[in-house]
Amino acid sequence: MGLDAKQIVAVAVTPCTAKKFEIRRDEMNSSAEYWNTPEMRDTDYCITTRELAKWLRAEEINFDDLEDSAFDPLMGEASGGGIIFGNTGGVMEAAMRAAYKIATGEDAPQTLIPFEAIRGMDGAREADVVIGDKTLHVAAVHGTGNLRKFIERMRTENIHYDFIEVMACRGGCIGGGGQPRVKLPMADKAREARIASLYTRDAEVTVKAACDNPDIQKLYAEFFDGKPMSHKAHHMLHTTFVNRSEDLGPNGACTPATCPTSVPNLKKAAEAAKAAAEANS
Repeated sequence: MGLDAKQIVAVAVTPCTAKKFEIRRDEMNSSAEYWNTPEMRDTDYCITTRELAKWLRAEEINFDDLEDSAFDPLMGEASGGGIIFGNTGGVMEAAMRAAYKIATGEDAPQTLIPFEAIRGMDGAREADVVIGDKTLHVAAVHGTGNLRKFIERMRTENIHYDFIEVMACRGGCIGGGGQPRVKLPMADKAREARIASLYTRDAEVTVKAACDNPDIQKLYAEFFDGKPMSHKAHHMLHTTFVNRSEDLGPNGACTPATCPTSVPNLKKAAEAAKAAAEANS
């Protein structure tokens, strides 16, 4: 595109409040390393979808009144796999579409598009995926409470999985803390509507797998050494993590029983304070 990378300001608009912390992680510095400019960040700013909505209202901008225009090259049209990424099970489905195409050279079959076994609002779903002569056991989990149960079952029953998708928010990223708020009890209805809208859009596009997206293919051909999973792509697009369990307290993990600010423990603290006050009166 002929742009000076140091003059680009990258802004992420996400449904996820945790992204604000993530863009400041020391590990998110591939651009700084590549351009040998320590002050560069992979993402400069992050705002949530709710903040964007408030901004638009403050500026009295109505999307219905705006003229249509074409996307800029590179970050233009998305594949179906990219579109469904925000749904619980969407990352799994997108990855299976791409893995099938890369491994076999053929488009993913109808059993994977749509991948019904992984779709839905159940706390955890699992399935077997046959790719060539390999059978992969995969699972998708959303909500940290469901994840705790899933891990306990996996350990107790010694179940092997080849790929586990985990999304912390109920419904996936579409249920993120930065989304426009919906009052209970309609929250799940809103999540289901948002999920359905992404699947509807996925059904409308021709390119289903991310690896078939012409913009992505051009990016790999011109920058990432010509192919997915190249050394350069792996180095720049993957990250590492450190154990931060101590941040969650002396037990290394917060549960409803150990978290001092959980509803049950707050009630216990209030009852204890009330009893102490009555005893001293």
